[in-house]
Amino acid sequence: MVVSTDETFIVTYSGRRVDPFDVSPTDVHLRDVAAGLSHTCRFGGHCKHFYSVAHHSLNVSRELPREEPRLQLIGLLHDAGEAYLGDIPRPLKARLERIQPAEDRILESVWEALAIEPPTTAEWERVMAADDRLLAYEANELLEDASWADAPPDVGYDLGPEPSATIRERFRSRAKSLLVEATADAP
Repeated sequence: MVVSTDETFIVTYSGRRVDPFDVSPTDVHLRDVAAGLSHTCRFGGHCKHFYSVAHHSLNVSRELPREEPRLQLIGLLHDAGEAYLGDIPRPLKARLERIQPAEDRILESVWEALAIEPPTTAEWERVMAADDRLLAYEANELLEDASWADAPPDVGYDLGPEPSATIRERFRSRAKSLLVEATADAP
């Protein structure tokens, strides 16, 4: 079978064909997000050992206040676009003009698919602050040279390698739990 090279779809973990530049809420499935992120390595793969975006996202969610499950859920899903586009390091992403709008559209679809109100600006800023703290910590622990990163906080997370299947299930389980908690707290 010959596949045309002009087709713009990927095949997700669950076997769905999804155009990563036009993801709709019906394309988004937690199973695919968890699988894609658990198989995607942070720092474009330039780590001392494999460390997935899903593992990073679990830590970001834990960096946010326990009494705010909605915020933790947003933190868990903040990189969901990378399940469909891959992890593109920040300096490169800034130069690829189509990537950020595509990630933004994917996140809009994630919020809608999971019936989550999109984050407010203040919520997103808090999640990005947690993401930045983890970036500095992870860079210091996982890269040969992290001199470019801010002084890392001592957040104490275990960044050791774990099987992607384990991280995938931890991610899915945490997402389901936080979805229930966040919904229970909703007005």
